[in-house]
Amino acid sequence: MVADLLKHWKGRLSDGSWVHLKMWDTGGRDWRGQTIISYQLRHKGKIVFLGSDFAGSPMNCDDSRETVGSLLLFLSLRPGETDKEFFENYTADQLVWVREHGEWLSLLAHQMLGEL
Repeated sequence: MVADLLKHWKGRLSDGSWVHLKMWDTGGRDWRGQTIISYQLRHKGKIVFLGSDFAGSPMNCDDSRETVGSLLLFLSLRPGETDKEFFENYTADQLVWVREHGEWLSLLAHQMLGEL
């Protein structure tokens, strides 16, 4: 079974490079009945994050700006912003990436959500 591509979003980071986020409908549902979304965040040709553990708000469509922004906020979290256990499965490269680019990714997400 091929998953349906929900969204391909790209944004420019502070260093001028592009980050690409792709989101797919897994066909699964969470405990609220929300679509479980697979995602891939790429930067400079490398996969930074790959997962199938995100579900948006029941208030928004799966491919909406709000859902994309919420996922970007989730991926932009940095050590010190949430419990240290959140980062237990992060690789060293992922930790370096969020320390270098997480703040800017968060800014892009907040702009997308109309909060700035």
